[in-house]
Amino acid sequence: MIPAASSTNSGSGDLQARCVFEDDVPDLVRNTAVNLLDQWRFLPGERDIRFSILPGGANNINLVLRHADGKWALKIREPDASFAGTSVTAAVEAQAMAASFGLAPAVIAKCLPEGHFMSEFVEGETLRPQHIRHSSMAPRIVDTLKQLHAHHFSPRKFDIFDDLRGFMAGAAKLGGSYPTSYAALWKIAQRFESILAGANAPVGFGHNDLVPQNFIACSDSVKMVDFDYAGEALLAIDLASVTSQAEMSDDETTTFLRLYDPDLDKNQIARVQVLRFVNALREVAWAAMAEPFMAAKTTLLDGWSYRSHADVNIRLAEALIRQNPADDLASKAGFVRPGALF
Repeated sequence: MIPAASSTNSGSGDLQARCVFEDDVPDLVRNTAVNLLDQWRFLPGERDIRFSILPGGANNINLVLRHADGKWALKIREPDASFAGTSVTAAVEAQAMAASFGLAPAVIAKCLPEGHFMSEFVEGETLRPQHIRHSSMAPRIVDTLKQLHAHHFSPRKFDIFDDLRGFMAGAAKLGGSYPTSYAALWKIAQRFESILAGANAPVGFGHNDLVPQNFIACSDSVKMVDFDYAGEALLAIDLASVTSQAEMSDDETTTFLRLYDPDLDKNQIARVQVLRFVNALREVAWAAMAEPFMAAKTTLLDGWSYRSHADVNIRLAEALIRQNPADDLASKAGFVRPGALF
């Protein structure tokens, strides 16, 4: 890994001359990118380094760097990335650790405490909900998750309820709006918090933000990106996140969970359903917070918007609690059988 320099120069004239940006890259982002490459002494060959916006990364700006010697991804943080409830230092460390297991792009250079970093560019297909639901992809996703979950990540503890509350506070500060049913659903979620806290369910290294676009299907593996919320957490959070955000039906969810734990029981299913519900509310609150702050700054995936993301997730939460009475879920989710994998 290239160490980050402590100074912030304006970039050498030679480097600036070799950096070629697409028209849609903002000037401030261009300056930051050149400064970072200069700090990192990242000067491959003598040819131009070409930059373009990488869609996605709704909490930050992502660039693709292309050069005759290779291709890299550069993540440039907002000046106050903590607004999104992230620990940028832990995020970089988490990706580097996951990369050491072959589960994420390798981190090439970093700038801390700002949290900017460069990683290898992984060639593959950015997944969407329909891809994850496909019977050929689900076993690959499960294998990736089980490999990650077999480890622990001590630098950060992740609590999905604390995260949700943080998003709600951010949305209130920034003037974000919620669907009308949100307040009543949040009251239901709070009933589940103490039940899960006392359940003593398995914990480990969790990604904790498994929207489909954070999976990259490569020729021989599935890798994960965007470790902003990674930390030691209930393993069921990742399973709830991936099944919820892939919009799996109850039958599809059960099939997916059984791939992870062949001895799947009704209590595990209830625990994941509770966390699917909570995670859907978390996504709504995140969108309410992020839209007024980031909507004009990021390049989003085609067909995706903060508002559509909130709409999808509020419908998921409403449908889940309508089909699975809260009292029934609560009575089951807190019981963990010996040997349960999540």
